[in-house]
Amino acid sequence: MKRNIKMIGVVLFIVIITAFFIIKNLTETSDGKINTYIAVNLQLEKMFNPKSIQGKSIEEVREHLNKQSTKWSKKPIPFSNIKNITIEVSSEKIPVRIYTPEDSEKLPIIIYSHGGSWIGGSLDTHDNVCRKLSQNTKAIVISVDYCLAPENPFPAGLNNVYNILKWTYENAESINGDKKHIAISGDSSGGNLSAAVALMARDKNDLHIDCQVLIYPSTNISELNSKSWSYFSNDFNISTEDMEKYISLYVPRKEDRKNPYASPLLAKDFKELPDTLVITAEIDPLRSEDEAYAEKLKEAGIQVDVIRYDGVTHGFITMDKITGKADKALNQISSYLQKEFKKYK
Repeated sequence: MKRNIKMIGVVLFIVIITAFFIIKNLTETSDGKINTYIAVNLQLEKMFNPKSIQGKSIEEVREHLNKQSTKWSKKPIPFSNIKNITIEVSSEKIPVRIYTPEDSEKLPIIIYSHGGSWIGGSLDTHDNVCRKLSQNTKAIVISVDYCLAPENPFPAGLNNVYNILKWTYENAESINGDKKHIAISGDSSGGNLSAAVALMARDKNDLHIDCQVLIYPSTNISELNSKSWSYFSNDFNISTEDMEKYISLYVPRKEDRKNPYASPLLAKDFKELPDTLVITAEIDPLRSEDEAYAEKLKEAGIQVDVIRYDGVTHGFITMDKITGKADKALNQISSYLQKEFKKYK
């Protein structure tokens, strides 16, 4: 009997030690330590649902991306005033979803562009993010269902977002909004579009933007050779191989990938851009280019805040089911937006 108990104890010890080293291996990277719960979930996903998009149809890739965006999301918070409408501007019909937090006039407005690697994502994948932003900021959120590649390559989706910004500026009163207080925001590819829209509005000199909030945006698609790409290119949410595929679908012509409206980091002039908040994830191939973009803005005299969230990966803003840092980031974003809206009263 004692011998059996001793054997069981030895086996349990071996199991615990083995589990410790497996988890240690999963969570420790060459440039940061990933949250244990996120690391285990990503590893299970990698084992049972391989991420590679190679050889898949565009419909299969979109389905995969949309599932990834909602897989670790909680149920949407209650929100009563949501309208789905289609806005016609510049001969384009662009679906949007408008979140209005309260019955009031002259509310500030946030134009939000969802992530999804330019070929996926939707109003639904980021519904809860927009609900929380509207509720927390007491601002109207306009979520843009911009057209996707490869059917609509660069700059079609970008033009959609810019045209919604222009429509909002001209029609803010019709939705109880205030055209003097407009912010733009987006995550990942949506962050890329938001940064490009800010450049476009500056270049055209026709629209005022209070500020931009860029959540782990893609800022340089011309080459994937930053330090964070070398650290995290194959282990987590985005592989180099898949990212190159997404880019080729969004911007088929290689020479266009150096266009600042495709790669905002490559702009020659960063002056007169709006105040900016850049959100980065520690374990993210895009981290280096995001922080480099923030530095470029600072050098141009732009007021920039940068917040790096440790232990989380690209895409964490929709992972509120497995990390509290999703809501922490949205709360900090909301506080920033409220401060910026007050600044320009």
